[in-house]
Amino acid sequence: MAPHADTPRTLTQMLRDWDDKALARLLMSRPDLAVPAPTDYSQIASRSTTRHSVSQSLDLLTAFELWVAQRACALGRPFEQSDSGVFDADSFAEAIAANPGRSDTGRVPNPPDPPDIVNALDRLLGLGLLWGDASSLRPVRAMASSLTTADPETIPDPHAPRFDDAPHQPGDLVDKVAAGSAFELVRRIDVLVEHCDHQPATLVKSGELASRETRTFGALLDLPAPVAGVHLKIARAAGLLGAMPGSDLKLIPTRGFDEWQSLTLAAQWQLLAAAWLDQHERPASAWLKRLTLQGIASIGDFVVLTPEQLHTWVSWQRPRRVPATARLTASILDQAAWVGVTGLGALASFGAALVAATSEITAVSPSASEPSCLAGLLPPRVDHVLVQADLTAIAPGPLDGEAARDLGSLADVESRGGATVYRFSAASLQRAYRLGWRVPDIVSTLERRSRTPLPQPLLYLVHDLKRLPSPNEAFRADQSVSAGHFVHSGPLRAPHSEPEPSMPAEITFAAAQRLVQAIRHTEADAPEESSARPQTSNRIDSPLDTLREAVETGEVVWFGYVDTRGASGERLVLAKSVGEGRLQARDSRTDEALTVPLRRITSAHIIRRTT
Repeated sequence: MAPHADTPRTLTQMLRDWDDKALARLLMSRPDLAVPAPTDYSQIASRSTTRHSVSQSLDLLTAFELWVAQRACALGRPFEQSDSGVFDADSFAEAIAANPGRSDTGRVPNPPDPPDIVNALDRLLGLGLLWGDASSLRPVRAMASSLTTADPETIPDPHAPRFDDAPHQPGDLVDKVAAGSAFELVRRIDVLVEHCDHQPATLVKSGELASRETRTFGALLDLPAPVAGVHLKIARAAGLLGAMPGSDLKLIPTRGFDEWQSLTLAAQWQLLAAAWLDQHERPASAWLKRLTLQGIASIGDFVVLTPEQLHTWVSWQRPRRVPATARLTASILDQAAWVGVTGLGALASFGAALVAATSEITAVSPSASEPSCLAGLLPPRVDHVLVQADLTAIAPGPLDGEAARDLGSLADVESRGGATVYRFSAASLQRAYRLGWRVPDIVSTLERRSRTPLPQPLLYLVHDLKRLPSPNEAFRADQSVSAGHFVHSGPLRAPHSEPEPSMPAEITFAAAQRLVQAIRHTEADAPEESSARPQTSNRIDSPLDTLREAVETGEVVWFGYVDTRGASGERLVLAKSVGEGRLQARDSRTDEALTVPLRRITSAHIIRRTT
């Protein structure tokens, strides 16, 4: 905690004195302070002292940081210069360490090292749960009411659990196994979205996939129905599936899917894995997924942890959230394996890079960076197939984007594995004909894609299409035909899928910096107050912000109000709490307890002595 020349008298002043990086880190750690965008420091301070916001911040603390917060609140007073000398950071840490919680036997646990407590205090200060500076610190009032009153009988370890006896796996083997799973994920998503191109997925009114559709996708992908449902959610989160125009309950491929097919396999996987990382089946998994993977990475390279060990690590990191993590941890590990983030139970090298990177999925970008180590482990793309006499075509490897679109339009996928098998049928060829493929186009494309001669039965099915009525817009005259590539009317596509607006679970550092800069500019552009008006700097436009600040500082506050008969009045009080639509206070003269509905308070400002 870097000391400041003047001890801040309010939380608002402390935030104003912080540098841009510290403010941006606060907004990143507590995104509820940034939405809607605050216009000044008093709004950030006011939001940060609400019980709900403080409770969410306490959920971010480790077991040891939570213990330090409990001890800070248990002291029951601000840590000011009048308390046994100057309470700088070191003496404050020593004061807490010298008075640890006692067990029933009267034994005093070994006090933690002061540097560990100083680090915990830095964390609390950075989250806005403490305010002041190194010479005067106090917890926000809402923190004391949000924490349990009893201290733990034993002091938590200041450091995260270590599992030195956990087994290691060979790194190259982990990467190879994870790369195989990554390739399978790309293949399954491609099959799933192509299926929705021919048979749009049906959603129920709640927006979830219908049970019958889930079973259909499970049979299609040869996966359990719940796992197949997660695959569809990943495809939607990655922007590959969207609502059909005119129907919100039908899912079809987006234009982003066509762009995704043109990416390299590594880039395709990176987009899907990032979508999985940011997609959450339950609200509780929003933070747990990243934290679980960070736990594997923090122990060591290619270390295998059991679900029980990971649960122990997560329980230390987020002790207030322990009840929600037990079953989800094992589920996340299972998903990480088939997504390709882990292999043989250990975090792959390209999986660790994904977890470390901050991902924002806004659109498919062919220029997006891809993990180079994964690219070297995936098979190369091919642009040809081997057409067989039984009306099948075998792709000896993953097809490139253009070849995959051609074969997907002309045939149906029969099986997947080391080589994809496509089957031609009268139905698949008629479907292509209705999309605008002419007979000469089909023959030319098959001859160009096949490394084997086209069998007569297949040519017969193709030429039999001439008996069908000509489709509309069979050929686009406004576009040229180049090098044997025929232009036909494409399938129906949904617009790029956009995420539903909601309270963000996190904001980026760049977005937080923009908010901070906007607040700085707003304050710099504000007109200077006239010196003829005394104490105007103590007045804040919002009565609610002023009352919350008075609760934290313990200063006398003046407020005006309108009573039930419509008559105006004013009081001088010591504010005790603000919440649930009421101000709890005591009259500064008579010590009478007051409860005033916030809706009746018209204005407020803090009465401060001139220093």
